Amino acid sequence: MFTVFFVGTAGSGKSTLVGRYAEFLEDMGFDVAVANMDPAAEVLPYVADMDVRQHVSARRLMRDYGLGPNAAIVASIDMAITEAERIKEEVEAIGAPYVLVDTPGQMELFAFRHTGPLLVERLSGDRSAVVFVIDTTYAVSPTGLITSLLLSLSVRVRFNKPQIDVLNKVDLIGGEELETVQHWLENYEELQTVLEREAHARMEYGLAHSISNVISSMGGAQNIIPVSAKMGQGLDAMYRALQQIYTGGEDFQLPP
Repeated sequence: MFTVFFVGTAGSGKSTLVGRYAEFLEDMGFDVAVANMDPAAEVLPYVADMDVRQHVSARRLMRDYGLGPNAAIVASIDMAITEAERIKEEVEAIGAPYVLVDTPGQMELFAFRHTGPLLVERLSGDRSAVVFVIDTTYAVSPTGLITSLLLSLSVRVRFNKPQIDVLNKVDLIGGEELETVQHWLENYEELQTVLEREAHARMEYGLAHSISNVISSMGGAQNIIPVSAKMGQGLDAMYRALQQIYTGGEDFQLPP
């Protein structure tokens, strides 16, 4: 079983991308299961084969215990750990060799608490990967792009899984803006120059320079895939990148 975890900040279009990618795989003839692990989700843009809200719901915790929204999300994610084995059994019972996991939209409450990595580890199949979703409309500025890359590196450290990064919502920006972002990613020294120039005006040159060097040394600006969940753009490139993780680039072979 190949398990792919989709992680991203609120509003990045992560859930929409999960649904569109599931359709893409099904159109190619693959058997796919989609698991919702967001206990606070109100509406899902896909039909979940496994929904954590059947086990624990942030809304029910708010109603039953008088918790605020953030406290309810934290509590529900923590409680999901106790259901992890049952959740995995449900997913495995579906019998799909390709599983897409939609993680909570409040990324910081999932990725940067101890329960997030534990859930990822317990729900992982024989092989697993992370897709980190960046909001392109935020990444069109040097500081927006560099902070997104820094978040990506943090997620990579936290989950310790093979990871690909995607720029979602490319349909919402102009062609020139997308070319600029792609140029920065392909010419990282130029991104550093633009970032440092922008930061220098705010007297943050040293911090910006240090952050950009860390990201550069870890290869954080390489092979980022532009996609549009709304238009279906770039899904084939995302598929190939995940193939590289699962099979070393060969055609996808369903596990026995």
